[in-house]
Amino acid sequence: MFISATTYRRIPLFRYRRACEIFFKNLEFYRRKYGFRLHAYVLMPNHFHLLIDFSPPRALVDFLRGFKSATGIQIVDWLKAENQKQLLSYLAVSKAPRRHKDARYSVWQRDSYITPLLSERIIRQKFRYIHENPARAGLVVAAEDYSYSSAHVYAGSGETGVGIDFLEEP
Repeated sequence: MFISATTYRRIPLFRYRRACEIFFKNLEFYRRKYGFRLHAYVLMPNHFHLLIDFSPPRALVDFLRGFKSATGIQIVDWLKAENQKQLLSYLAVSKAPRRHKDARYSVWQRDSYITPLLSERIIRQKFRYIHENPARAGLVVAAEDYSYSSAHVYAGSGETGVGIDFLEEP
């Protein structure tokens, strides 16, 4: 399964180390909770991509809802604690909340992009796409130099605290 999600209004929240820490802490928590196999990932400044094996498929919706909600709440709490009013103003939802419990801020865009991967060729393509994303975006010269990607884990040059279920060289 290939999963991708983008931050609200494409705000580059993941330029901040603390936001990245929150993302990876939650990714590992939900990986363990749901028992999915994580083969590749990249966390870009305003989006992420995951290559995972996930079953049953219904639980995928629960994972994404829980993961995006937890990271969103924790990032907003961090921004409030750091008095980051400008960033919070960018995350403010355009509609006034109807109920007290309704969200006043949004970290993620509502929809996620989910694609089943039905062949080895497509799995290899998505694997490369995920790992080459930071270099294509000009963030690094070589994919393995990007700290927030499994490419550097595959290269043996670092970890992010998230367990990887290695694929044989695709």
